[in-house]
Amino acid sequence: MTLKEIQSSLVILKEKGFVPSRRRGPTGIGHTLEQELNLTETNLAIPDIGGRVELKATRRNSNSMVSLFTFNRTVWKLHQKEIIETYGYLDDQKRQSLYSTVFHGQPNPQNLKIEIDKRRNKVHLYHSSDVLLATWDMYIIVGKFISKLERLLIVLADNQLSDESGKEEFLFNEAYILEDPSPDNFINAFENSQIAIDLRMHLKSTGTVRNHGTGFRIKENNIPNLYASRKKIL
Repeated sequence: MTLKEIQSSLVILKEKGFVPSRRRGPTGIGHTLEQELNLTETNLAIPDIGGRVELKATRRNSNSMVSLFTFNRTVWKLHQKEIIETYGYLDDQKRQSLYSTVFHGQPNPQNLKIEIDKRRNKVHLYHSSDVLLATWDMYIIVGKFISKLERLLIVLADNQLSDESGKEEFLFNEAYILEDPSPDNFINAFENSQIAIDLRMHLKSTGTVRNHGTGFRIKENNIPNLYASRKKIL
């Protein structure tokens, strides 16, 4: 599929006006866009812009967060089990858990906080008692972001609830090709509390750790801020 073909399809979709969601819940917008464009995958081959492009759809005024990537290998300064036992809580299933989203700037409800060492290019995760839990190399996490989302086609939509059916509807009316992920923009997003570190782990009944991967997440409408090149195609 060429960029011109994608643009033509998006123009036709915009002219349809509000279209009903093909799926309930937060993933409905992406699924609906794929169905309307007759796509079977969200990673598109667009040869005239240089290769494969990730496709994302977002509600224009959404505060929802999406994962950019996950990474927690070799970052822990304490054993993960000790971290869960010391700083976690009992979840609804009576498991000792630590599912916790942390932004730079202030401690979260579990008293976890992020500190950024720009001189050494490190991101540190602390408990507010100044216990160091984990450290990420900024170069590594920026590299993860660039390799995962080197090019992105992002489609924005207004959303509303149908007066007749009560179901969510989307008006896909703006789109950009985002290229050249910017390390400086990524770091600035961390500093400005736009990117969060999302811990997702608990202890199983055997006492072993189940870690779903530490996510680096961002609000959907802040994704364009991470790129140096933005080309409007709709």
